[in-house]
Amino acid sequence: MMHAPTERLEEVVALLPGAERPTILPLAGDKQRVAMHIVSSETLFWETMEKLKALGASSILVLPIEKMME
Repeated sequence: MMHAPTERLEEVVALLPGAERPTILPLAGDKQRVAMHIVSSETLFWETMEKLKALGASSILVLPIEKMME
């Protein structure tokens, strides 16, 4: 999960290909940023962390997934 600038969404999504498309939610009172939920491999995430920050991502949370049903 993270916050990202709306104008950089596609660039952020391209860096973290996930199980499916990400969930994107508006942030209350902020039309220029959104909250993003992305399921991605841990290795890929850590390899792209600095690029995500360079694109303006912030409030980045990494959570473990116990199980995933497809």
